[in-house]
Amino acid sequence: MSFARIGRSSLDPTDIAIIEVLQEDGRIAISELGRRIGLSQPATSERVKRLEERGIISGYGARIDAARLGLGMMAVIRLKTTHEHIRACLKQFAEMPQVIEVLRLTGEDCFLLKVLVPTPGELETIVDTIARFGAVTTSLVLSAEAPKPIGRALIQRI
Repeated sequence: MSFARIGRSSLDPTDIAIIEVLQEDGRIAISELGRRIGLSQPATSERVKRLEERGIISGYGARIDAARLGLGMMAVIRLKTTHEHIRACLKQFAEMPQVIEVLRLTGEDCFLLKVLVPTPGELETIVDTIARFGAVTTSLVLSAEAPKPIGRALIQRI
């Protein structure tokens, strides 16, 4: 994740509208997107291309229901380790397909991991593997709300 700042001044209301619509439906046809934001198809296509080239739109993807795939147990694992283990930790996390998100933190913990597993036994194996690097705290996720899109209200605060 990059923290390079683009700034609100470089995004006009049409760019923001495009961002909002594409976050809700990344498969929308350019013609339909243009209709929703009030631009022609070529103008819309050019705007989207420009947002992609600037890295503001970094990709498109599907939302997957992990429980329907048999991965019904989500956990959050916090790891407190030492600086000399950071690279080894990142390498280990990259090799674990159950680890779907890695956040490096400041403060008490060094990492926060989001993991998906089918069984408590598999979670135990993951926790044991990660615990080789330091103190681990594990929490089971009871439910999760869908991530909020980055919208006009947040962008306008920049």
